[in-house]
Amino acid sequence: MTFRILIVLGVLLAAVSMEAAPVLVEGYVFDRDARRAIDGLNVRVAQTALGTTTDRRGRFAFRLTPGDYILVFSRVGYPEYRRHIAVAGASHPVMYIEMAMGVLELDEIEVRAQRAETRFDDLQQTTGQLSGDDLQRQYSATLAETIKNQTGIAIRSMGPAPARPVVRGLGGDRVHIYSDGVKTRDLSATSSDHAVTLDPFNVERIDIIRGPRTLLYGSTAVGGVVNVVTHKIPETLPERVFGSVGAFGETANRGYLSSVALTAPVGPVALYGEAAYRDTRNIHTPRGALGNTPIDTRTYSLGASYPTPRGYIGASFDQFDTRYGIPGGFIGAHPNGVDIEMLRRAFTGKAIYQPGHAVWDDLELHLSHTFYHHFEYESNGSLGAEFLFHDYAGDARLHFNTPAGRRSTTLALSAGHHTLKYGGFVFTPPTRTRTVASGLYHQQSWRKIELQASLRYTYAHIDPRPNVGARIGSDVDRAFQAWSAAFSPFIPLGDRFTLGFGLSRSERVPTVEELYNEGPHLAAYTYEVGNVALNSERSVGLESFLFYKRPGLDVVLTGFWNRFQNYITPRNTGEINFAQLLPIYAADGIAARFLGFEAHVGWRTFERWEWEATASYVYGKNRVDGLPLPEMPPLKGSGRIAYRHPLATIGFGAEVAAAQRRVDAFELPTGGYAVFRADAQKDWVTSHTRHSAVLSVENLFNAEYRNHLSRVRSVMPEAGRNVKLHYKLFFF
Repeated sequence: MTFRILIVLGVLLAAVSMEAAPVLVEGYVFDRDARRAIDGLNVRVAQTALGTTTDRRGRFAFRLTPGDYILVFSRVGYPEYRRHIAVAGASHPVMYIEMAMGVLELDEIEVRAQRAETRFDDLQQTTGQLSGDDLQRQYSATLAETIKNQTGIAIRSMGPAPARPVVRGLGGDRVHIYSDGVKTRDLSATSSDHAVTLDPFNVERIDIIRGPRTLLYGSTAVGGVVNVVTHKIPETLPERVFGSVGAFGETANRGYLSSVALTAPVGPVALYGEAAYRDTRNIHTPRGALGNTPIDTRTYSLGASYPTPRGYIGASFDQFDTRYGIPGGFIGAHPNGVDIEMLRRAFTGKAIYQPGHAVWDDLELHLSHTFYHHFEYESNGSLGAEFLFHDYAGDARLHFNTPAGRRSTTLALSAGHHTLKYGGFVFTPPTRTRTVASGLYHQQSWRKIELQASLRYTYAHIDPRPNVGARIGSDVDRAFQAWSAAFSPFIPLGDRFTLGFGLSRSERVPTVEELYNEGPHLAAYTYEVGNVALNSERSVGLESFLFYKRPGLDVVLTGFWNRFQNYITPRNTGEINFAQLLPIYAADGIAARFLGFEAHVGWRTFERWEWEATASYVYGKNRVDGLPLPEMPPLKGSGRIAYRHPLATIGFGAEVAAAQRRVDAFELPTGGYAVFRADAQKDWVTSHTRHSAVLSVENLFNAEYRNHLSRVRSVMPEAGRNVKLHYKLFFF
C-alpha cells in the first residue's frame, strides 16, 4: 500500500514539475528603417514583475512557464509595441521583432547623463555619417564611390580602382582615412594611381569628421577624416556565433564580390574572421570599354579580444592583396596602360581600460605595424616602379568626462617610424621618417552654448638616404615643427535653430614625395619633381553654419573660407621630359584661397515619404598669379526621393554637376552633366536569419559625362548604365 502511494505521489510530482518547467523565450529586436539591432530596449511581461533589456545585438531572453503572455517592448523614441505569445512544450521559437521610430512630443525636461548627446553629435549624424540602409544602398567598389554623394565630397580617380575622396576641394594628405580609429596606411594620398587599401562591403558605419575633432587624427583642420567602423577587434564577448554572408554584382564591369564575416565566442575570447574576393573586368562607358581597368582583390581579416568588465585587449591582422589596371591612351600615358600589384599587411593591437572613475573615463591604446609592397608594370611586363615601406605607429588616448556630462576632454599622444624605399626607374631616395605628436580635444556645454576646441603639435624628422640616381639633393634631411588649433561654438537660436562658427589654424608637414620626388612615375604618367626647400603648409580657416532640426526635417547650410600661406600642390609646368615623353609636374608652395558652401536638406513626411538633397561648391584661386587652383570640383548637387512601402523601399535619385571652366594652366575644362538612378530595397526575416537585398540602376539613361577630377576624362567618360545587386544574409 505504501509502495502504491509513493508511485502516485511520484507521478503527481513529475506532472507538477513537467507542468512548471520553464521554457527559454528569446528574440531579437531591430529598427525597421535603419536595419540595425536596438540595444537597451525594455522587454517585460505584462502584469508581472518579469523583464529584461536587449543587448548590443538586440537580443533578449528569459524563462517562462507554459501559458499565454503579452510581451511589452518599449524604449524612448519608439512607440510601445505589444505581442501575444503562447508558451508550450519544451522550447519556444526565436522571435524577430521590427520597430519603427516615432515622434515624441514631451514637456521640456532637463536630463543629465554621463554621455549626453550634443548638438555636435546631432550635426555629425545628419551630414557626416553613413550607415544602415543608406550605406548598403550606396555601396560601391571603392570607399570614395560609396560616399560620393555625401555633402561636400568629390572623387579623385584614374580609373575605377584608385578612387579617393576629396573634401571641400582638398585631397591627398589633407584627408586622412582611418579604420576603427587606426590610420589606414598606404600610398593612396601621394598619387592618383594608388588605391585605398580598404573595401567598405562589411563596414558598419562610415563617419566623415570635420572641425576641431580632426586634430585628434592629424594636423589639418581644414580637410577631413574618413573613419570606417568595422569592430574587427570585438569589444564584448558574444553569447553565440553571429555574422553575415554577402554578395555583390554589377553589369558595367561584369564584376562580382563574395564575402563572409563571423564573430564567435571561444571560452573567454571573442574571435572575428572575414574574407572577401572581388573580380571585375573592363568598365563600359557610353563610348565603349575603357581598356585595362580590371580589378582582382582578395581581403582577409582575423581579430581576437579578451573582454573584461573594465574593457578589453585584442589584436587583428588584415591583408589587402590587389591587382588592377591603369588605362592608357591619353597624353603622356602608355598606349596599353600600366598594371599594378599591391600587397598590404597590417597588424594592430588595441586595448581599452575603464577604471570606473567619476572623471577619468577610459584609456585607449593602439599599436600597429604595416607592411606595404607595390609594383607598377609596363604592358611588356617590365618593372617601371616599385614602392616598399614598413610603418610602425602607436598612440594613446585618455578620455576625461564630468559626471554631469557637461565637459569632456581627450588627450592624445602618438609616435611613428616610417621607412620608404623605391625601385625601378624611380630616383626618389629611400627615406626614413620619425614623428611625434600630441593633441588635446575639449568639448563643453556652458549654459545653452556648446564649445569644441582642439590643439595639436607635430614634430617630424625626414631623413633621405644617399641615392646615386637622385639629382634633387637626397642628402638634405628636414625637420619640422607644426602647430594646429581649432575652435567652434554652437549657439542655439530657439529650440530648433543652431548657429555655429569655426576658426582654425593648421600646419601640415610636407610628404616625402613633395620634398624629394625625382623621376618618372610610371602609372601616374608624369615626371615628378619635388622641392626640398618646401616649408610647412600653413592655413587659416573660417566657417559658419546654420542648423535647423525638428521632427521630420533637418537643414544644414554652411559657408567656409580657407586661406593658405604655402599651399603645396604638384603643378603641370608645361614642359616635357623627352627621355620618357612625360609631362613634368613640380611640387610648389603657393598662396591660395578656398571659398565655398554646402547645403543639406532632409525631409520625412506622411510617414512613408522621404526627400533628401545636397549641394556643394568650392572656388579655389592661386593668389600669386590669379589663376584657378588645379583639380577643383565643380558646383555639384544630388537628391533622392523614396517611398517606404511595406513590401520594399523604392527610391529615385539624381546627381547634377555644372561645367568646370575655371581651370589651371594646361588643365582641360569639363562640361556639366545630370545622371539619374533608381533603386529598390527589401528586408525580410526568417528563423535566426535576416535578409537584405538592394537592386539599383545607376546612370539610368546611359548618359555620357566626365568627372573633372578624373585623370582619364580626356579619353573616356564615366561608366554607363550599371545594374547593381547587393545581398546580405545576417545570422544570429
